[in-house]
Amino acid sequence: MFNLIRLIFCCFIFTLAVVIPIYNYSSESEIETQSAPFPSSDPVSVALISEQQTLQPGQPTWVAISMSIEDHWHAYWKNPGDAGMGPMITWNLPEGFEVGEVQWPTPKSFKLSGAVGFGYESQVVFLVQITPPVSFKSTSAVEISADMRWVVCSDSSCLPGEAHTSLTLPVTNETAELNQNSKPLFSEARSRMPKKQDIFKAARKQNGIALTFESSSNSEEFHEAYFFPEEKKIINHQASVSLDKSISNSPQHIVLIKEINPAAKISSLKGVLVLNTPTSSEAYEIDIIVGNETSPLISMNEPSLIAGEKVSTFNAKTTIDSPTPNDDFEFKGGLALALVFAFLGGMILNLMPCVLPVISLKVLSFVRLAGESRALIFRHGLAFSVGVLVSFWTLAGALLVLQAYGRSVGWGFQLQEPIFVAILASGLLIFALSLFGLFEIGTSLISAGGSARKKEGLSASFFSGILATAVATPCTGPFLGSAVGFAVTLPAIQAMLIFTFLGLGMAFPYLILAAFPQLLRFMPKAGNWMIAFKELMGFFMLATVLWLVWIFGAQTNSFALSLLLAGFFFMAFACWIYGRWSSPLKPRLTRYISLFFAIAIFSCGGYAVITASSAWAEKIGAISSNSKSNSEIAYANNDWEEFSVERISELRKQGVPIFVDFTAKWCLICQANHLVLTTDEVNQQFNQRGVVKMKADWTKNDSIIAAELRKFGRNSVPLYILYPSDSEEKPQILPQLLTPEIVMESLKQL
Repeated sequence: MFNLIRLIFCCFIFTLAVVIPIYNYSSESEIETQSAPFPSSDPVSVALISEQQTLQPGQPTWVAISMSIEDHWHAYWKNPGDAGMGPMITWNLPEGFEVGEVQWPTPKSFKLSGAVGFGYESQVVFLVQITPPVSFKSTSAVEISADMRWVVCSDSSCLPGEAHTSLTLPVTNETAELNQNSKPLFSEARSRMPKKQDIFKAARKQNGIALTFESSSNSEEFHEAYFFPEEKKIINHQASVSLDKSISNSPQHIVLIKEINPAAKISSLKGVLVLNTPTSSEAYEIDIIVGNETSPLISMNEPSLIAGEKVSTFNAKTTIDSPTPNDDFEFKGGLALALVFAFLGGMILNLMPCVLPVISLKVLSFVRLAGESRALIFRHGLAFSVGVLVSFWTLAGALLVLQAYGRSVGWGFQLQEPIFVAILASGLLIFALSLFGLFEIGTSLISAGGSARKKEGLSASFFSGILATAVATPCTGPFLGSAVGFAVTLPAIQAMLIFTFLGLGMAFPYLILAAFPQLLRFMPKAGNWMIAFKELMGFFMLATVLWLVWIFGAQTNSFALSLLLAGFFFMAFACWIYGRWSSPLKPRLTRYISLFFAIAIFSCGGYAVITASSAWAEKIGAISSNSKSNSEIAYANNDWEEFSVERISELRKQGVPIFVDFTAKWCLICQANHLVLTTDEVNQQFNQRGVVKMKADWTKNDSIIAAELRKFGRNSVPLYILYPSDSEEKPQILPQLLTPEIVMESLKQL
């Protein structure tokens, strides 16, 4: 007994030795916390400056945090753009002092390797208002200090930094006097702040959001426009922005902000709009309600403006085409046909490579139930089917609710979230360890020697149906894509009916086997061979875990992936302790002690897994990986372009054929089709016919890709679109299961 306690204690100390550094680093690095994890950075110096020489109780005063940035480096705005991290300030104030919101100067844009960032160069001054309490007693002086963290980048690297800065001010009941030495700095800082004027109106158009405003009659004509969105994932940072001075030389102007996610239906627009004349520049803070007008907007032709870049000439004579849903691609079969498609699609889902763990679960269930009574087998089949249906209802309900609130999500959206991928991979890892015999989960469905007649066996079948659905839904096959795309356009009750038939289709083969157990007679009787078979299924589970880890790595970064693997280590370690010393054959004290340490170590692993999925891990990793752009996710073949609606429009006008692959790393059928698309014979056909190949990667949620999927009546991947060279011809939708013959035959029709 003493040796056991000593062994567990040593294991626990070893675990703490590894976990504590991870915990400290994560808690220090947490984006929302107020500590400072980063080493100091030479390219930046920080100073805290007061506008007044003294403080007066109850009277606000302005202070400035000045960042001086060396040449060739830049810091970031509150919305850093495609990568980076804005400065964060933690105030250390006497009790009762109040601090206002940080006032951000107007940013500028940076573009590197296809990524767009928003921020500052040379020097940036942030203004903050601080108010002492009215009851604050006059003292000789008080200290005001701030801890600041930031990230600065150059063309070749990014560097995090931190600084502590402070100032001491006397407190007096007399009216505070201005600090003459800091007067020029505050005057310059205020001149760089965007103006707050109620002169803008916003309306939603088919091809963007239109901001309208009027300028004074004696002002110069605006000829350049910039828009910096305050919120992410609403406007593409590389979206087109156009400025139109209306016809007849009226003072009214129109700014068209394109690439708004049409499904989001945002109710307000926040950001900074910069308008330039030949001799001056004006910046305005935009925080307005967006109207629901949907008529097309007459807008400019060449040139357009990328967020943070400028245009020079404008013409209000041309209407720009924008991608809008095309009725030719909508599902026109009605609800009855959609139900049939959903049922068939659910059945075919059992054959998709996404369902590898499902096959393992079902085979184990068949083996375990062979020879049991017909009634028991049917109850297990029914329990499994209910688990599938409940899962489909839950996923469908979440999908419909998120879309109702303006979120641009599609079928399989759960695997676009790193937290879901991490938790699912953790669960399958534990399942695999149990299959290997590292520990047993009582009378669960993996207990080969357990009695299937126990009540827990039915719950195991129910939860196996849930797990099966969780990993089976990301991919779509024949019939499924059209049915799901049609479902999300229907009222909630009809949509849920389609998803119900989808679940029934997936569970149908299992229900047939459960209703007619004589079909299981070919299965051998239970015996020692089941142990080897169970362990074999464990390897299939590990293969699924590897697939999920690969997805997680594509969604996050190497730092988050390291944390995830560390969490797996602790979870496996805890399972080993539980299996080794918590069996009913061990003394009660031994079981309790081992259970305590198993739970403690498992909790450490769970913490690491959850932390790996958090936003700060993505940001820290993005800094260390030098802010990779989306284009780096493209196929290894350098002849694949990153998906762009503007690029498609440009190529179609030039008469160039285009092939678009809507894919995702969590879709195994997409990866199988990728092997077809990269074969020599298919590539030869692409090259001979001058086809431009584009990849639309939906591994992470992308509102632009989601909108394009809906344009073709789809809500899931894969989807393959072939645009002919004749822009008057309609695009062709290829089957979801590709073969070289299918692709080449489609290319021959160009």
